[in-house]
Amino acid sequence: MPLFLNNDDIAQLLTMKDTMEALEILYGEMGRGIAVTAPRSDVHSPTAAAESAEGPMAHYLKSMSGASPHFGTAALRFSSDIVAWRDSGGGMRREKLPMLPGNRWMGIVMLFSSANGELLAIMNDGVLQRFRVGGANGVATKHLARQGAETVGLIGSGWQAGTQVMAVCEARRIKKIKVFSPTKTNREKFAKETSERVGVEIVPVESYQEAVKGVDIIVTSTNSRTPFLGKWALAEGMHLSAMQRDEFDDEALLSCKPLVLHTHATENNVTSSALAHFERDNFKLRDHPTDRGIDWKSLPTLPELVLGKIEGRESDRQITGFVNNIGMGAQFAAVGKKVYDAAKAKGAGREVPLEWFTQDVHP
Repeated sequence: MPLFLNNDDIAQLLTMKDTMEALEILYGEMGRGIAVTAPRSDVHSPTAAAESAEGPMAHYLKSMSGASPHFGTAALRFSSDIVAWRDSGGGMRREKLPMLPGNRWMGIVMLFSSANGELLAIMNDGVLQRFRVGGANGVATKHLARQGAETVGLIGSGWQAGTQVMAVCEARRIKKIKVFSPTKTNREKFAKETSERVGVEIVPVESYQEAVKGVDIIVTSTNSRTPFLGKWALAEGMHLSAMQRDEFDDEALLSCKPLVLHTHATENNVTSSALAHFERDNFKLRDHPTDRGIDWKSLPTLPELVLGKIEGRESDRQITGFVNNIGMGAQFAAVGKKVYDAAKAKGAGREVPLEWFTQDVHP
């Protein structure tokens, strides 16, 4: 019978080490064209919640899928959110609003066996999502950062920042992390709690300029849709680890040799014409509304780096960079199988009847 696994279950079953190991196998498969992933689908439509909103707001239905022959699984991940784009100190941020009862969000991963099509598990996507995002950046850091890198400047202290810290600490022997986010109490709380979790000194600082000064690795973990770090933040030998495509400006990213992209896949964005009144002053109602001057398709990808099809770091002096531009459904097939196997071994989760999801007619 299929398992239902909630975020608490997954948090007890999944480690960053397991995540990065699964993703490294997956990227090897992808580099050989064996694993497959479909472009993400983003559907934006009107929402009644926008009636009292000051800025752009929409219902956002997102789905992605993919399969890994190595793990014998395929996965479908989807989420249903109310999203808003808001100005924050001169920059634009996209926020997913907890509109469901109890201030909650909706997100599900369905894991299937590629042997017979069976539904293996239904999982909340929150913890799985943050681990696979952090893990992707961790794999890139493992292949691109200097071997002796030991200090990190972290921008952001939200939900995703914790796994970014876990991943960079898995990739390198980190001794100190400086963290900045706009709200003092948030960065101080994050520094204390995360330091205890990973066993590394984490110091909250007063500005992102201070956070990136004199460090070996810069890690960004924000929901910014306006670049805020430029070439001024770079130093010889650095590695840049960007969780979004809109955190470093074009000049900073193009200073990286190599600059590696997660994937050449792009989201398939469909927006209702009823939202056209929001699209003005070069703003497009989509996940990343800011146009960039970078030819993303010309950049090498993480699967190519993992397979050795491109050169990574060749000296301790060069600046390297990774942009986690978009997720891939196949990540959930790989990491989800790690979670499923651990759950079966430990008797975790709740079984649900398979007949709820099967039928005796062929559509």
